[in-house]
Amino acid sequence: MRRAQAGFTLLEIVIAMALLAAMLAMAWSGMSFALRGWDSGEAAGRRAVDLQLAQNFLRRELAEVFPMRWKDPAKLRLAFEGDSKGLRFVSTRAAGASSGGLALVGLEVAQGQGQTRQRDLVMRRALVDDKAQDFGPLGAAEPTLLVANVDAVEFGYFGAENDFNEPKWQADWKVEGRIPQLVRLHVKTADGTVVPDVVARVMLGEEAGCLENAFQRVCRPRTQ
Repeated sequence: MRRAQAGFTLLEIVIAMALLAAMLAMAWSGMSFALRGWDSGEAAGRRAVDLQLAQNFLRRELAEVFPMRWKDPAKLRLAFEGDSKGLRFVSTRAAGASSGGLALVGLEVAQGQGQTRQRDLVMRRALVDDKAQDFGPLGAAEPTLLVANVDAVEFGYFGAENDFNEPKWQADWKVEGRIPQLVRLHVKTADGTVVPDVVARVMLGEEAGCLENAFQRVCRPRTQ
């Protein structure tokens, strides 16, 4: 009877506390794993949505390439420059919400903002100068983030140099008097996220919207 009224021994209390601590540690570990999985899934979902929005935007932007001619009286030069690492063209979408007309557009990979070393796919837009002869105004334009944390991008161009050659995919577009039929963009992300290629068709023909006579060259959207 005296032994039953004595209560628990110190050894029994220590064992009970050790078992309780182990159970709490296991519960916390499982909860932490679940929270990390939830955060990872949420981040992956946001990343997928951001990539889809960027793809749709790029496809729409590339579909609105406009064949503007530089003010060069010596030869025909359309405002379109592209290589494997970047693309510059003129779009029928205005450079800003408060401005109208055409816009110079540049797509390239640039260093990310802040202290991070990541690189981002950015877009620059600038107003078109009536006397412009190159894409110089894009150098002072503020970049807009399209795809964050990319390892590399690769542009491709489908078209022919003249009416006698068959169109084909090319890494660089060096034909000053023509615009490619298709533009392809391949993005390789730094985190390994699979990004489907963006392939956009240039909807406007080379002479669409251009009025020309013997005295001057004017290339602006036609009014319907």
